[in-house]
Amino acid sequence: MVEAEGSGARRAAILDAATGVFLRYGFKKTSMDDLARAAGISRQGLYLHFATKEALFKEGVLRLVAAIRDAGRAALDREDLGVEDRLLGAFDAVHGHTVGQAAAEHMSELMATAAQLVGPVADELEQGLVADLTRVLRTTGVAARWKEAGMSAKDLAEHLYTTSTGAKHCVATSPQYHDRMRVAVRLVCRGAPR
Repeated sequence: MVEAEGSGARRAAILDAATGVFLRYGFKKTSMDDLARAAGISRQGLYLHFATKEALFKEGVLRLVAAIRDAGRAALDREDLGVEDRLLGAFDAVHGHTVGQAAAEHMSELMATAAQLVGPVADELEQGLVADLTRVLRTTGVAARWKEAGMSAKDLAEHLYTTSTGAKHCVATSPQYHDRMRVAVRLVCRGAPR
C-alpha cells in the first residue's frame, strides 16, 4: 500500500510539473526531455509512468479540469459566506488564477490539443460551472428577483460566466479580474429590477 501511495504521489508530482511546462511552452514545443527535467527524473523514468507525451498531457488535462471544477464547487458550497462572496470565490477559483500568466501565448494550441486528445473538456467544464451557478442563484433567491424581468437562473449564470471569460482577457492581474467580477456579481445579486 505504501508503494502504491508513493507511486501515486510521484505521478501527481510529474503531472504538476508537466502542466507547468505545457502552459509555458505549449504542447508542440514540449519534449519528453523537457517534461522529465521539470519533474526531476530521467526520461526513462518518465516513460515508466507515461508511455507518451500525449498520455501525460491527457491525464494532466483531466486532472486540471477536475481540480478546477472541485475548487469552483467548493467555493459555491461555502455556507459561511454570503452569495456574492461564494460566486466571486468560484470565479476566482476557475478563472482568476490564470489572469496575467504567460500561458495565454499557447492557450489556443493547448485548447485545440486538449479537444483532440481528450474531447470537449473545456465545454463540459463551462457547462458544469453554469449548472452549479444556476443552482446557487436559484437556491439563494437571487434568480427569483429577476423572474419578473424574464431572466432565469440559467440566464444569469451564463451571463456571469461570459463576463468572467471576457474579464480575464481584458485585465493584466488577478486583483483587477477580481474587481471586475465583484461588480458583475453585485449587479446580478443586487441590481434586480424592482
